[in-house]
Amino acid sequence: MNDHAWYPPPELVEHSNITAFCRRYGVDGGHRALQARSAADPAWFWERAVVDLGIVWHEPPCRVLDDFGGMAAARWFPGARTNLADSCLERHLRQGRGTAPALRFEREDGSRGVLTYAETAALSARVAGGLRALGVAEGDRVACHLPPGAEAFVLLFACARIGAILVPLFSGFGAGAIALRLADAGAKVLVTAAHTTRRGRRYAMAPVARDALRGAPAVRHLVVVPTADDDTTATSWDALSAADPAPVRSLPADAPFLLLHTSGTTGRPKGAVHTHGGFPAQVGSEVRYHLDVHRQDVVCWVTDPGWIMFPLVAIGATLAGASVLAYEGAVDHPDAGRLWRLLADHGVTVFGSSPSLSRALMDRAPAVPAAPGSLRILASTGEPWTEEAWHWYSASFGGKRCPVVNICGGTEAGGSLLASAPTVPQSPGGFAGPCLGIDAVIEDGTGVEPPEGVPGELVVRRPWPGMTRGLWGSRDRFTETYFARRPGRWSHGDLVSRRGGEWFVHGRLDDVVKVAGKRLGPAEAEDAVVTDPAVAEAAAVGVPHPVKGEALWCFAVAAPGHTLGPADADRITARVADALGAAFRPARVVAVPELPRTRNGKTVRRLLRALATGTDPGDLSTLANPGCLDTIRAALTA
Repeated sequence: MNDHAWYPPPELVEHSNITAFCRRYGVDGGHRALQARSAADPAWFWERAVVDLGIVWHEPPCRVLDDFGGMAAARWFPGARTNLADSCLERHLRQGRGTAPALRFEREDGSRGVLTYAETAALSARVAGGLRALGVAEGDRVACHLPPGAEAFVLLFACARIGAILVPLFSGFGAGAIALRLADAGAKVLVTAAHTTRRGRRYAMAPVARDALRGAPAVRHLVVVPTADDDTTATSWDALSAADPAPVRSLPADAPFLLLHTSGTTGRPKGAVHTHGGFPAQVGSEVRYHLDVHRQDVVCWVTDPGWIMFPLVAIGATLAGASVLAYEGAVDHPDAGRLWRLLADHGVTVFGSSPSLSRALMDRAPAVPAAPGSLRILASTGEPWTEEAWHWYSASFGGKRCPVVNICGGTEAGGSLLASAPTVPQSPGGFAGPCLGIDAVIEDGTGVEPPEGVPGELVVRRPWPGMTRGLWGSRDRFTETYFARRPGRWSHGDLVSRRGGEWFVHGRLDDVVKVAGKRLGPAEAEDAVVTDPAVAEAAAVGVPHPVKGEALWCFAVAAPGHTLGPADADRITARVADALGAAFRPARVVAVPELPRTRNGKTVRRLLRALATGTDPGDLSTLANPGCLDTIRAALTA
């Protein structure tokens, strides 16, 4: 793979944070050399990275890593005391940067505002004082059910300030999903909004939250960000933010800060725990080195406060002294050009989204506005790219001049395990390899690295700072989920291959299709399907077969102006067989109006498999479009 789609210009390499780190610590050979050294000796890298990131130690660690109890029990920065609110906010005030913008925010109706570092620090201190007045103490859980905006940003740092544990909840959750997570966390306070607006429609949030409280008896207080017509049966955010300010509390580096639930195939989400020391180190490194964020940057990621990317960007960008842009509403309302205008109006320089958003905008905005001239870094996460969508994203937002930094990890990883780098050439959908400081490899079922181009599982051999400290209330589930299959190593479950010096993600291991003993990543079949001009999107799953073990089924969404009938299905079937070989000829091509997705854009293939087999679909709480399930069932029986 010597033909790359993008090459870094010399000036980007020269002024990158990676190059500065290499010069400071005597690493010759740039990113590749730093990647190799940091994987071979993670403690060497992280000892220097936390200094480079500006993490404040109230008391220094006695060592970088304590892994004497094994990988699952590893402790980062033992003996240290810190508080991420000090590192992200107060440090900048001491450096005389209090007037620099920390947060820019805009709502769908066009209203907008800015909070400086000084204003964010002061407001978070008062909200922290308000939480203290409600009885919140160190270690208590405070749930955040808010849309993207100032309140969610401030609440994050308010909780950190007093040692409370933040429990993010997706703003679109129903009462049942909220109650399940509140009960699992034992949350004492729930903070919500009276409503949010999307596509010009008002959606009530406070009534949903009140309904959820019936299933969460531990919650003592409901706090509501009000509007003029909101009732007064709950504590007002305005009252909370008018309290006497609370000082920054010095905490052990392994004190929990974040309890963030991930979805499972059952009805019980997993609660990943992240700390004041490890989480800022991990996400700060990703943002500083892989996204190359500097003080003058404005960073925007299309996400929700309930997903890992919101705290990742908020903490990583403020560690760097940069500004975050949060947007509340639909990015394609009132028209598909809204997102381009948003980025241009706020001078966004670093922009991230999911591949699904690009595919949706490709359909809605074939003639896009000019790429915002301020952008210099593009980023993505959530699922594999198709080559067409990657090129469209690169051209439409970056004018083909910006790198597309892919990152891949997860909630329980505390960020990313694989990432691109802006200082090395890129292929569509490719990664430069493991993130800095992470010792990750690809292994087959016997623990051996497969040949180049052959997929295997992503496995991590040493601890990293962002690794969850456990699953809330279930130590056994933690070790069983991540360490049982490969003792002493973290089994991540992503299907990954290497070729030409780059890494490629093909989906989740449990999404792998096995036809007559032959393994196939779903992304390969999906790429073949979407080469048909009548297809906009596709998803591939394995369905039980009495002879082959599994048969390949493909679900296809028609491109605008097209319909998919039996003749189209035959043509798509032949196209896939030609691309992948006759062994992977789809047993069925199902035309559907849309694919099931989470709000952050991931295709939920397990639901397609469950619908095809008539089995229990499991947890549906993170599904953004549950109405699609009925239409898919209808398509399957047609």
